[in-house]
Amino acid sequence: MLTLFSCPKSKSMRIVRISDDCPLSVKRRLFDLGFTQGQIVKKLKSSLLNKVILIEIRGYLLSLRSKIADQIVVEEK
Repeated sequence: MLTLFSCPKSKSMRIVRISDDCPLSVKRRLFDLGFTQGQIVKKLKSSLLNKVILIEIRGYLLSLRSKIADQIVVEEK
């Protein structure tokens, strides 16, 4: 099981699902931001202490906490 946080940089990945351990309010917000099944996402950068990652999804840039990015299950495109 590969998560968005653990995937390699600059590689396009496809979202499989959001983990069941993720709180409902966070899961709902991720759906609103476009994190749906089958969507292509790319990890661009990580912060120095790996607390935040920068990703590209649906043509815009977004930063996510590593704790939340670890809840998003992805696979190779």
